Amino acid sequence: MSDPLSVVASIAGLIGISAKIISLLKDLYDCGARAKGAPDSINRVMAEMQDMNAIFCQVQLFIVGQSKRPQNSRLTMISIHHLVATLSGCVLVCSSLDKYLNEVVGIVDPSVSASKTGLVWERVKWAAWKEAEVADVIEDLQRHKLSLNLMLGIIQW
Repeated sequence: MSDPLSVVASIAGLIGISAKIISLLKDLYDCGARAKGAPDSINRVMAEMQDMNAIFCQVQLFIVGQSKRPQNSRLTMISIHHLVATLSGCVLVCSSLDKYLNEVVGIVDPSVSASKTGLVWERVKWAAWKEAEVADVIEDLQRHKLSLNLMLGIIQW
């Protein structure tokens, strides 16, 4: 994945999957708010994904040359292998989060009203939302966000 085309494709894919995850999380939270059972961690994951999406967009602008050209001395401070490793980690975290969200969202048909039957299904869905797993995902997202932010900060400073 260290060739430029692969990096650009990875960034484009990450922008797409992060937008999809944000949409799923928003729908999931809105549905849970109606049933009064949505965990607060959904908002934390959604905030992290919104931050990651903005960072992915900034990285994409830099890679395709639409942002201000940094000094070469700054570029030498960033290893392409470190960027590729961080992007690979982002791909893995986003893919696992997407899979996890599809499993949780797939439990309940969104067309079910918030009647008693719907509320029972909502409780089942929130039982599938495992806080410990979500805390690990949030930690991974924060770690990758910090790495990408640091790289962008060095380049754009």
